Amino acid sequence: MKRDRNPNIRKHEDEVVGRYENFIKGEGVGYFEVDELETIINHYMDDAKTEEAMNAVQYGRKLHPNSTSLLVKQARLYADTGKTKEAISIIDYIQTIDSADEDAALLKGEIYLRKGLVDEAMHIFKGMERNAGNDDACTFLNIAYALNDNGRYDDALYFLDKAYAIDKNNTDTLFEQAFSYEQKSEYDKAIETYNRILDLTPYSNEAWFNTGQLLFYEERYAESIEAYDYAYTITPTDFQSLLQKANALFLCERYQEAIEAYEEYTDLTGESAGNYILIGECYEKLNDFANAEKLYQKALDIDGENTEALSGLCACEIELERYEEALHHIEEAIRLNRENSDLWFQKAETLVYLDRQQEAIRCYNRALEINPTQVDVYVALGNLYVDSGEYDIALHYYQQAQMLQRDISGMPLLLAIVFYKKGDYELCVKYLKESRTTNDQTLKAFFEICPEAMDDIKLKNIGL
Repeated sequence: MKRDRNPNIRKHEDEVVGRYENFIKGEGVGYFEVDELETIINHYMDDAKTEEAMNAVQYGRKLHPNSTSLLVKQARLYADTGKTKEAISIIDYIQTIDSADEDAALLKGEIYLRKGLVDEAMHIFKGMERNAGNDDACTFLNIAYALNDNGRYDDALYFLDKAYAIDKNNTDTLFEQAFSYEQKSEYDKAIETYNRILDLTPYSNEAWFNTGQLLFYEERYAESIEAYDYAYTITPTDFQSLLQKANALFLCERYQEAIEAYEEYTDLTGESAGNYILIGECYEKLNDFANAEKLYQKALDIDGENTEALSGLCACEIELERYEEALHHIEEAIRLNRENSDLWFQKAETLVYLDRQQEAIRCYNRALEINPTQVDVYVALGNLYVDSGEYDIALHYYQQAQMLQRDISGMPLLLAIVFYKKGDYELCVKYLKESRTTNDQTLKAFFEICPEAMDDIKLKNIGL
C-alpha cells in the first residue's frame, strides 16, 4: 500500500529545508521558527540522516532554548538510534517542566512498546485518553500511529474508533483505520473504510490504488481493474497502478487487453527484460507461440542470464515441436541456476517429448531433492511409470501427491487407470464413479487409455 504526501506540504518542506541548507553553506539568514525547525528535523529523520537531524536539533535549541518540542525531537532521535536511557532522561526532564506534555508522553509510550513493555505503554496511553477528553481526535490518532507502528492493531483500532466518532471527515483517521484492518487481513472492512474515504475525496489516487490492491488480494480481479483504472486516470504518472491493472487483466484471462496495458507500461517506463517476459506470457496464453518467442528473445537480449526468458523460450519451442532447441534453452537456464526445482521439472518434461524417459526420471527426482513438496512432479512420475507398465511404482507416486494435496484435478481418473491395470476392479470402479461426479468426459478418457476395458465383464459385474 502507498501513502501520498500533500503536495503543498511537500513544497513548504522543500522551501524550508532549502533555506536551512543554504544557511549551512554560509548563505542567507539563519533564523528559523520552531515549527520550521521541526520540519527540517523531520525531513532529515525521514531520510535516515540522523547526524544532520541532530545538528538541526542542536542549532534549534540555541535559537529556542525553552522549546520542549525540540527536546522531544532530540529524545526521539536518541530513541531511534538505540539510546533509550538518554531519550527517557530527556522525557523525564520535559515532564518536570510540563507534566501534561502530550508529545513527551506519546514518545515514552512508543519507547515502552519497542521494549515490549506493553502494559506500561497502555497505562500512558490511557492516561492521555483521560486527559484528552471527548473532543481531541488528534491525540487518539497519534496514539494509534504509535500502536500500529508496533503491531498493536486491535489497540490502535480502539483509539481510531474514538477519533472517528469525534470527526468522521478526517481522512487521516480513515487511512489509518484501513491500514489496521489490512494488517489484520480483514480486507472487507478495509475496503469499506476506503469507500468512506472515496465518498469524502473521490479523486484520491491513494485510496483507489489501495482499494485495488485489497481486491487483488481477495482475487476479485475484475473489480480491482476498475480501481486501478481510476487511480491511473487521476494520476497519469502512477505507473504502478497501470502495471497492477495489467496484472489483473492477465489473471482475468483478458490477455489481449493485458498486452496493451503492459506495452503502455513499457513505453512509459522503458524496456526491461521483466516487461517483455510479462508480454510474452500473454502471447503464450493466447497460443501465439511465435510472438511469445520473440518477446522472450527480446528479454534475453537485454539480460542474457534471465532464466525466466530461457524457460519461456523452452515452453514455446515445445509447443512448436522443436524439442532439441527447447532442451538447449532449459539446460542453459539450469546452468545459471542449478537450485531451481521448476527448471529441473521443465527439463524433465522436455526429455519426455524426446522419449528420453530415464533421463527425465533423473530430472524429476532432482526437482524433488530441491523441493519435495511439488505435487506436479509426483503426478508426472506416476504417469511415466504407468506408461512403462510399472503400476505399483506409479501408485506410490500418485499417493505421494495425494499426501500433499487431497483435491488434485484428474487424480480419480489416474487412480482408476492404475487400479484397473493392477487388476483391482472394485477400486477402479470406485475411482471411476468418483471422477464422473466432477467430469462427464472421464469415462470416455478411461476407455481411450484402457480400450480393453470396454468389454471387460469384470467391470460390468461390479456395476460400471
